[in-house]
Amino acid sequence: MSKQFILDSSELSQWHSLVHEAEQDYGCQLDEAMQSYLVFTLMRFAKNQQLNAKALALDYLNTHHLPNSIRSEQLRDIGDQCLLVSGLYPQSAEKRLVGVNYYVDLGRSAYQHIGAVTQKGIAELYQQLAESFILLMDLLQTIRQYSAPALQPIAAMELWQHTGSRAAYNQISDNGFPVHESLLKNLNTH
Repeated sequence: MSKQFILDSSELSQWHSLVHEAEQDYGCQLDEAMQSYLVFTLMRFAKNQQLNAKALALDYLNTHHLPNSIRSEQLRDIGDQCLLVSGLYPQSAEKRLVGVNYYVDLGRSAYQHIGAVTQKGIAELYQQLAESFILLMDLLQTIRQYSAPALQPIAAMELWQHTGSRAAYNQISDNGFPVHESLLKNLNTH
């Protein structure tokens, strides 16, 4: 699938247009808070060459000894990196010999932890991020599909079975892989 990107006057407008286009193609609409968070996360990490360069689980474990404000900031970075890797760069997970599920579980956990230790207004945002992680990942995979398949077939099957990812399921079915009816029940439980 080839997309023609709109060249707006600002980087913010370009990312916003891309996310909006992915929402339309995927068939959903994020609320303003989720859409803004995703756009600003994309902007923040767009030029980061170190994305997925280190073991995020170790960073996650090391945050537990930090004061709340620093812990929340580092957990946010971990959650954001996990979201971007699972959505835009899932094949880098395979290179690190872990599945995309590792990033999904770690990212959700990081966001949930922030939601448990911060002020109420911020906590609600991070709880929503944890709950919407799969949807946000699917939107990023939709963006990824504009230039190349997001996942190898086996990785897509594993991700779909573990998380119920609709983007992974669509990639499997679009490639003509038969999906047994018992596996379809899995999709309906997520």
